[in-house]
Amino acid sequence: MKKLLLVAVVFGSALASCTGSKNIKSFSETDSLAYAIGIDYGSHAKRLDSTMNASVIYAAIQDVLANKPQMTQEESYAFLNEWFSVRVPAKNKAEAAAWLEEVKAENPNIKTTESGLMYEVIAEGDAAVKAVNDNDQVMVNYKGTLKNGTQFDANDSLTFALNRVIKGWTEGMKLVGKGGTVHLWIPAELGYGERGSGAIPPNAALKFEVDLLDVIPAAPVEEVVE
Repeated sequence: MKKLLLVAVVFGSALASCTGSKNIKSFSETDSLAYAIGIDYGSHAKRLDSTMNASVIYAAIQDVLANKPQMTQEESYAFLNEWFSVRVPAKNKAEAAAWLEEVKAENPNIKTTESGLMYEVIAEGDAAVKAVNDNDQVMVNYKGTLKNGTQFDANDSLTFALNRVIKGWTEGMKLVGKGGTVHLWIPAELGYGERGSGAIPPNAALKFEVDLLDVIPAAPVEEVVE
């Protein structure tokens, strides 16, 4: 999938370079299709790396069309595989660690648990109504963001069991009572790890702002009488 994405990005960037100076109203039907594909793939390229050198991308396409590529297809696939599976995760891991250290240095109210979960209690909530068991359910409003502030998720009045979410949430939801608010900074090992998930990159640290609306204790386990 990532190989196909990169091919699409390269192709789309070349199209944008070739047609970007023309008036869209003057395009033929075929050129309109090409331009639309360029917009779509250019958007992917921007999300992948907004600093990508479009002239190098276009040069590579020209080399392929002229049958003079400076990399074989196998070499390009090997590089892309190493880029996404090794370099990007390593870069993300280093940047996430630096970000978490920066956050702690800037906010003396942040505490860190033994697992590495960082949190700040904004409102304690009702200490008599707290999640204590991984089978307990909670109802929350929340917003999740990446280190650059990009929001990747948000929900209101969502209910879930603590044993069905990432480790950072399972631990974090036990830190305040009903009606409380907590901010969580979750390292990748307590989140989505080396693989990431959807809009969440590999080895990404995450921030969540959570309002704990309610706690639904797990049903007690009945003892079996023999």
